[in-house]
Amino acid sequence: MDTIHNFTRAHTSDGGDNFPQPASLPWHIIAPTAIITYLTLVQLLRFRALRAIERKYAAFLADPYKLNYRQAAEIMRLHQLYDTPFLFYFGTQWALVKSYGMATGTPLLARTRQLCDPTRVGRRAEDTAILLVELLVGDLDSERGRRATARLNWLHARYASRIHMGDYVHTLALFVLEPARWIDRYDWRGLTYLEKVAYLVYWRELARRMGFGDLVPETLEKLEAWKLDYEKKHMYFIPENQMVAGATLDLFLRGIPRVLHGLVRALFVSFIDEKPVRDALGFPDPPLWAAVLTPAFFRVRGFLLRYCFLPRAAPMDPMSRAGNDGRLYRDAQYVGFEPWYVANTWYNRLQLWVTSGGKAAPGGKYGDRGYVPEELGPAEFEKLGRDEVLRQAEVMKEYAIEDDESIGVGCPLAFGRY
Repeated sequence: MDTIHNFTRAHTSDGGDNFPQPASLPWHIIAPTAIITYLTLVQLLRFRALRAIERKYAAFLADPYKLNYRQAAEIMRLHQLYDTPFLFYFGTQWALVKSYGMATGTPLLARTRQLCDPTRVGRRAEDTAILLVELLVGDLDSERGRRATARLNWLHARYASRIHMGDYVHTLALFVLEPARWIDRYDWRGLTYLEKVAYLVYWRELARRMGFGDLVPETLEKLEAWKLDYEKKHMYFIPENQMVAGATLDLFLRGIPRVLHGLVRALFVSFIDEKPVRDALGFPDPPLWAAVLTPAFFRVRGFLLRYCFLPRAAPMDPMSRAGNDGRLYRDAQYVGFEPWYVANTWYNRLQLWVTSGGKAAPGGKYGDRGYVPEELGPAEFEKLGRDEVLRQAEVMKEYAIEDDESIGVGCPLAFGRY
């Protein structure tokens, strides 16, 4: 009796009983089909989150100034954390650099040495970044958000008699307008009017809590006009401008091999693309190659993101995490220059070793105890003002509007939900 094996072998050995084998598609068909499918998916998903937020806030498209600050915060998250985070934070960094061209503000910065002393400038930069994240990404009405705001007020109060109120408004104008300028020019999409107004609405609320909200112009157009007029009067060269801007440039050069310093200096100056600002900071015009390379790089990047890359899978989340000791610890990937407030773990040491070329590690002079908002600022102020900050944070509860939701980063899929 034939076994199954023999039966199968017998039939397969007979050419007449062979089953036809499916023909495989050639690669010259598979590859283009896969590429076209992928690029089509990119186009389908690229604007999905933006359309969702515009549907949710359709009632405000005609007049975005009717937004309250909590609604504005949700709209801001889209470009801050999901669609255009790189140029948003890049533009914010250059807003700070441009503020050093104001002759009314840099003498105080130079006198305190916080931005001129190489041993202090790194921590000052990290503290500034942390406060901005706490205030712009976190919930302004949360306990840590109120403490961060109160701490910022306390620090500014140390120098209240020497800070021009106009400089507060000018710095705010730079924070509102400069990131949008970079995104509009170079990212894969520009910001919508709804997004730009939302950012101003939010900053006006923060200014109100800092005591100068009534000085901030009410619309983007008026803010732009006010900024230009203020710069005509107060943006001009003095040696202190160059001292502060030069110290910031030196901070950028720390992790760069010395042989590349000339290249990086030229690129740094090319990022300051407005000649009056360069003149006020004491920087020369960039060489032609840098002036051409910088916009070309950003435009190519924007084109590739627009047409060749899928949206990020989830929003960025730069908020520090609470440790078991109740203090807040930064994620090593968001360290800018020095690893302050980063937990001294093997993973963080490895990540910082890779990103800094072996030049930075948590712990040591940078500490590894994390932070609490009421202690941020210069080292000499770390243990000062705590009780005053906590009292003001408690008083700030009166600013909050009734709302059932917190403003945090939120669910990774929230931007495409509506």
